[in-house]
Amino acid sequence: MAAVGSLSLAGPDGAHAQISVYTGKPSDAKPEVKTEGTPPETNIVPSVSIQERYDSNVFFIPGSNLEDYVTTVSPQLKVFHKGRLVEGMIGGGATGEVYVKNPGLNYVAANGMLELNLDKALGEVAKGLGLQISDTFYFTPQPPSFATSGTSQIPEAFARGIQAQRANAFTNGATVLGSYEVSPLLKLKSTYLDQRIRFGSATFAPSDPTTPVTPAAFIDTTFQTVTSGPEIKVTPLDVVSISHQYQKGSFDLGGAKSGFSTQGALVGWTRKLTPDLTASVQGGALVFSGSGSLQYQGSASLDWRSRDTDASLSYTRAISPSFFTAGVPLLSQMIAAMGTHRVTELFSLSMSANYAINESVPDSSLLKFESYSFSPGMEYKISRVVTANLSHTYNVFTQEFGGTAFDFSRNTVLLRLVAEWK
Repeated sequence: MAAVGSLSLAGPDGAHAQISVYTGKPSDAKPEVKTEGTPPETNIVPSVSIQERYDSNVFFIPGSNLEDYVTTVSPQLKVFHKGRLVEGMIGGGATGEVYVKNPGLNYVAANGMLELNLDKALGEVAKGLGLQISDTFYFTPQPPSFATSGTSQIPEAFARGIQAQRANAFTNGATVLGSYEVSPLLKLKSTYLDQRIRFGSATFAPSDPTTPVTPAAFIDTTFQTVTSGPEIKVTPLDVVSISHQYQKGSFDLGGAKSGFSTQGALVGWTRKLTPDLTASVQGGALVFSGSGSLQYQGSASLDWRSRDTDASLSYTRAISPSFFTAGVPLLSQMIAAMGTHRVTELFSLSMSANYAINESVPDSSLLKFESYSFSPGMEYKISRVVTANLSHTYNVFTQEFGGTAFDFSRNTVLLRLVAEWK
C-alpha cells in the first residue's frame, strides 16, 4: 500500500506551510473524478398504424344506408429527451382515411403534442419548485364522443359523450402545472387548463326522408380552468387536497359571442387501500357569476393495478361547455369503466364502457345529450415491433333540443396493426 508523508515548514513570521509527499508509485495515484450525473439521452420513436374499419354510421345521424368500409393509415414520430435539468417529448404525425362507399369523405389530417418537465430546472432556482407543461393539437372531420386510446389527444371537456355531426374540427388542449413542495408532507399546486375547439366546414350528410335531420350549429368554444390549493400527505397512505377553482367558457357562433364563468371550492381525498388498489374522492360546489346559481360537482374513482390485470371505475359530475347545437353551460355527468387482463405475455383482453348525460343549466329543458358506449377488444403482440388489435364498439346517442328529440346508434368493428420502433 502506498504511504503519504508530510513535512511542516515554519517561516520567519511564524506562518506554517505543510507539504504532502506521495511515497507510492506514480501509477498507484487515483485522483478524484467528479461526475455530473448521467449524460443527456435522446430517443426517436417512429410508428405507423394501419386500420380497417366497418362503420355502420359514418355521418353520425339517424337514418339508413349510412354504413361504409374505411381504411386508415397513421404515421407518427415522437422524440423523447432526458437531460440533467429538462425532460420532454415532442411528437406529431398525420392520419389519412379512405372510404369505399363515400369517397367524398376521404381526408388527411395532422396532429401534434408537446410535454415538458421542468421540475429539475426550477429546483436549481428554489428547492421544491416544479413546473410541467403539455400541449396537444388534433384535427379531425369526425369529432369523437368519448376519448379512446386512438383519440387521447381530444381535450377532456370535448369528449364527454356528445357526438357532433360530421364537420372539420380543430382542437387544442394546453396544461400548465406549477407546484412548490414546502415539506415532504405539504405541497402547493396550481393547474391551468386551456381547451379550445374550432370548426371549419360541415360535411353534407344524406338523411332518411322518414327521419329528417336539421343541420345543427357548431360553436367555436374556449374553456379555461384554474385550480389552486394545498395538497397534504396526512399519513403514508392518505393525501388530502383543498382547492379553489375558477372556470370560464366562451362561445362564438358566427360572430355572436357569449359565455359564462364559475367559482367554487373542492376538497379531495386519495388513499392507497392495498398495494394494488387506490381510491379517490373529490367534492365541492361552485357558483355561476351573475346569476348566482349553485351547482355541486365531484368525482370518485377506484384504480386496480396488478401484475396481470388493470381496471378502473370512475364517476364525474362537472360543468362543461356545449360546443354543438347551442352554446350553453352543461351539467355533465359521466361514468367510465375500463379493464385489461393479460392472459399471456403476448395476448390480452380489454373492455371499456361509458355512460354520459349532459343537461343545460340552469334550464335543463333547453338541451340534453345522453349516450352510452360499450367496447370489448383483444390485443396480440406479433413481434417486438408489431401489435395487432381487434375491437367492436357499440354506441347509442340521444339528443333533445327545443322540445324535439332524436336518437341514433353506431356500430364499428376495427382491426388495427401498429408498428412502433422503440
